[in-house]
Amino acid sequence: MEPLLTSEIEDLLSKKSPLEMKVFGASKNLDENLVRILDVLAAKYNIPNLSAILFTIVKDLILNGFKANFKRLFFQENLLDIQSPADYELGVRMYKSLILSGRGNTFESLARQKNLYVRIKIEHNESQIKFDIRNNSMLVRGEMQKIRNSLLHAQNYNDIMEYYIEKGDNSEGEGIGIALCIILLKGEGLPTDQFRIYHEDGETIAQLTIPLKKG
Repeated sequence: MEPLLTSEIEDLLSKKSPLEMKVFGASKNLDENLVRILDVLAAKYNIPNLSAILFTIVKDLILNGFKANFKRLFFQENLLDIQSPADYELGVRMYKSLILSGRGNTFESLARQKNLYVRIKIEHNESQIKFDIRNNSMLVRGEMQKIRNSLLHAQNYNDIMEYYIEKGDNSEGEGIGIALCIILLKGEGLPTDQFRIYHEDGETIAQLTIPLKKG
């Protein structure tokens, strides 16, 4: 991904059409572009206190998309059936070891080759900002259930460490990240019912709508 100047971002956000990006792996340029985009949006709609929080949430959702895509590639490379409970348990342990060893991003070039993307779309107007982050790897049933459980249980917590101690799952980190998103939204008094994760047409989609106060 090429770096974007603040002036370029301001020009993109001045248009009525959504701002869209298609990416295949994490990078410094992606992070810096995302920071600039959210800073410009926060200034445009006078919500400077939300810029850092939105970066944390949106980046986590993007990373979850990368992780889902790379995990599918990892299973394919190791001839594991992601739909098989036994293969899934083994594959997740192996994949987690890969991530902990710092090699989790080694599948970016293969993801690009196979067009396993993460697509980011930001729509905005005077009443709301809507983030749509989707990747074209479908979650298996157990993964979606974990996410739903995290969305549900996180409503009862105001502190991520408390959630981690009581509900932390050692298999993968998606649940903690999703819970953090909910807890951050609650901390700012933002509606958590506008945060959704679902399947549609072969994609896994995370959507977050931030209502803007008028006046």
